[in-house]
Amino acid sequence: MNRNFSQTITVHCDDPAILLEMIEQWDREQAMADIMGYMGTRLLVDREIPGRYVIVADFGVVDPDVSAAEEAQRNNERPETQAWAARLLAQVEGQPEYHDYDELYRTG
Repeated sequence: MNRNFSQTITVHCDDPAILLEMIEQWDREQAMADIMGYMGTRLLVDREIPGRYVIVADFGVVDPDVSAAEEAQRNNERPETQAWAARLLAQVEGQPEYHDYDELYRTG
């Protein structure tokens, strides 16, 4: 069974405006591109640890022969994605922490 896929990126940053700008720009650019499977991104702020943020990128199944995780991997290999990741690294403290998740259930 094909499932939706999410990747989280946990970062520490003193200026959330930079993260917001980067994510908003990414979404504008993706809306004009043919990025299969990309559903969107969310930015979460940790309520207990100041300066910690989680970026959640969601991918869905478009082609039943290609999993959402494979679509995400293809997206990660794009030069645009690599450039965005390099920019993110320059804006945050330390190394981002990446985690990958397959969706088991979603309301609605």
